[in-house]
Amino acid sequence: MAMAEAELARFIDRNTIEYVRVYSHPIERVWRAIADPAEISIWFWTAKFDLRIGGAYEFGGERSELKGVITALDPPRLIRFGGPEPHGKDGYMQFELNAVGRGTRMVFTQHSTPGFFYKPEWPADPADHPAGGRNPWRPGTLSGWHVSFDHLGDLIDGSTPSERMPESELRKIYREHMRTTQP
Repeated sequence: MAMAEAELARFIDRNTIEYVRVYSHPIERVWRAIADPAEISIWFWTAKFDLRIGGAYEFGGERSELKGVITALDPPRLIRFGGPEPHGKDGYMQFELNAVGRGTRMVFTQHSTPGFFYKPEWPADPADHPAGGRNPWRPGTLSGWHVSFDHLGDLIDGSTPSERMPESELRKIYREHMRTTQP
C-alpha cells in the first residue's frame, strides 16, 4: 500500500488529533490562508467569521456544519475555533503557526468533547475499534483534513491541486492507522 505524501495525523488522546505541516512560505502568507474567510473557503469549506475573540464563525455554507465562536486569537500565530458545533462545548479546532527558516510550521489540533459525536446509528469505523461507535474520528474525517492541508499548500504555492493518492486509498491508510495508533 502506498503511503500518504504528508505525515499522518497523530492521536494525542482518544478525543484529540494533531496534524503538522511545514509550508515553504512566510508565516504571514500561511496566516492569510487560514484567517481570511475568502481564502479558507478555497481549500476547506465555505467560511464566514468575525476575526476577533468571541467572534462567530460558520463553515459549510448552507449546511452550516461547523459553527461556534473564536476562543483564542494571536495573529499571525494562533486561532482557535471553539464549540459548540461539531465538537461539543469543550471542543475546538486550532491552528498554531511558527516561523521555521523561510517557511512556516503549522500545527492543527482538533479536540472533541468526549461522547459528543456518539450517534447510535453510526457504525464503528474501523468496525473492530475498541471505542466502537463512540470513537469521535472516522477515516473519512481524518483523510478529509489530510487532503485539505494538501490543498492549503497548493493555494499558497499558487498552483492548481496536484495529483495525489485518491482519498479512498487515504481512508484505507487512516483506517489502519487508527487500528494501530489510536488510544
